[in-house]
Amino acid sequence: MKEAIAMSSHPTTRRRLLATAALTVASCAIDPRTFAADEPAGARGANNADMPRAELLTDGDVKTYLLVFHTGQEVMKGLVAFAREHKLVAGRVTGIGALSDAVVGYFEPEQKTYVRIQEEGQHELLSLNGNLALYQDSPFYHVHVALGLRDGTVRGGHLFSAIVRPTTALVLTTYAKPVHRQLDPACNLPLINP
Repeated sequence: MKEAIAMSSHPTTRRRLLATAALTVASCAIDPRTFAADEPAGARGANNADMPRAELLTDGDVKTYLLVFHTGQEVMKGLVAFAREHKLVAGRVTGIGALSDAVVGYFEPEQKTYVRIQEEGQHELLSLNGNLALYQDSPFYHVHVALGLRDGTVRGGHLFSAIVRPTTALVLTTYAKPVHRQLDPACNLPLINP
């Protein structure tokens, strides 16, 4: 069942929480051919309806952005569109919010592929953590989430897609030095290659 969530907003508290949130960087990413259900990651242009509103919090070689998504926007497509528009080459992302639907995944090493799990209905986005690197000269996010369900249980995994309802706020910290991924034939995934 989908229902609206009334949220009180505390911008100062949320910003402080997001800015100090811990980063969980995963060591394995997905093959971009299995990333999107309908289109490749980043296939839409910079005028993407999923593009979040952004505020630059810190500037320099290391930049930090507050990214705010609203109802109906898709998180992963918005992240990729933002990275393309700003020509980002490396970073980390963390955040919280609320979602109406999500697709998460579990990597099955024997089959070298992800099993997708559709999480329908309203969820609290308890935690979103991931990294940004370049794969074949395009921005590539690897993101994991923990989703809070109505009954207090938690589901999680690799994030393929998520529709925002009513809002999601992420902190994206970016770096000037590129980080690259390279396809690892042993697991058929583009892994970070420092």
